Amino acid sequence: MITGIDLGSRFVKIAVYNGDKFVNFEKFDTAKFYKNFAKIKENRLFIDFSLLDIPSENICSTGYGRNNVNIQGAVPINELKAHVWGILYQQKIRKFTLIDIGGQDVKVVKVINGYIEDFVMNDKCAASTGRFLENMATLLDVDIDYFSNKMEKIEELNSTCAIFGETEIIGKVARGIPVDIICSSINYTLAKRIANMAKNIFINPLVVAGGVAANRAMVSFLKKILSAETLLLPEHPQFNGAIGCCYYFKSVKQKTSQHDTQ
Repeated sequence: MITGIDLGSRFVKIAVYNGDKFVNFEKFDTAKFYKNFAKIKENRLFIDFSLLDIPSENICSTGYGRNNVNIQGAVPINELKAHVWGILYQQKIRKFTLIDIGGQDVKVVKVINGYIEDFVMNDKCAASTGRFLENMATLLDVDIDYFSNKMEKIEELNSTCAIFGETEIIGKVARGIPVDIICSSINYTLAKRIANMAKNIFINPLVVAGGVAANRAMVSFLKKILSAETLLLPEHPQFNGAIGCCYYFKSVKQKTSQHDTQ
């Protein structure tokens, strides 16, 4: 078995691969995961895998947390590589543009012949990320699923800052603008910001992953703004990084180790 762990800013995602298929997916709130299952000592993360009931051997890790701590016994790979390998496995394509929208960052990766050709990242501001959408849903007192399906009439927003964006939204509520239109406008504005990041390196097809891939409105807006001919959504978009860890380990690390022992 191979275990892939994506230490995200909002959630820890775990995928378990056995033989030729994935047999388990688990997701945990990041803070609760560290509190309940992990301990950091000398900049290394020790996970009690017995409490998680997942294999403790053949581990590959990536994600936000990987930059700060290394999981004891795990093979670490960077986020871009993990997410690209995830799409190579899930979509079986080798040329695409991947837009991964996570809890606190956005990654745009251009892939040709299975290799990263170029990339752009937004990891300095929470705007255009899952955290911002969660905050907006809370502010408007709507369910995130309700929010994610709004793509009708829009009123473009001006602020490009997560904090000032909240102030602008409050102002629109005070002016009596319907919540449906505000939700749709937020989805469109965030999609436009991400599309502006991607436009200089974009090639078809467009693949969208990360937790925000579940936002049907944003994904639809992205396809339209980028004039993408084809839009692909992986079966497990939020687990794409963890899946990529498993596939990388199976395809590269494990084969290398077997070769070294021969």
